[in-house]
Amino acid sequence: MGKPTIEVFQMKHDEFLFLGMESSLQNPDFQKIWENFFNAGGFDKIEPYQKEPCPMNIWHNNNPEYDVYFIGKIVEGIDEAPEGYTLMKFPAREFLVVTHEWLSEHERIVGEDGNGQCNRYADNVQIPDGYIRYDESGSQIKLIEREYSDTENGHRYEVWVPIKKL
Repeated sequence: MGKPTIEVFQMKHDEFLFLGMESSLQNPDFQKIWENFFNAGGFDKIEPYQKEPCPMNIWHNNNPEYDVYFIGKIVEGIDEAPEGYTLMKFPAREFLVVTHEWLSEHERIVGEDGNGQCNRYADNVQIPDGYIRYDESGSQIKLIEREYSDTENGHRYEVWVPIKKL
């Protein structure tokens, strides 16, 4: 079974409200970050407000000292975050989405075939003419990772690279 084919497309996403847990990327320990997230209640505290069921990880640079890894979901109908969680509004933005064909096995999207190759490809993805990569300070969003699991199409991992018109 070979690696799934990489696909790239451009999209615009409207402003959205995001609920989740933020973690410093100053000295990242992703195993500990995820362990802390699930010990605090994980997605269970988010699901009553979720607008979309797919989890997202937003790498953002709102902190001037270090980047932040923000695990959560797009939500609605909430004004205050549960204890230990953060509620944040993100602006409308254009993205270049790096993904792969839909897969029948979930295990493949969280490993090398999905997450691994999409993130590596996103590092050097060709930005469309008339646009620039928009992930530096001031852009707010550095990168978004999104996981589609158990959908009617199967499973897919996406990496959203923020872009803006020149």
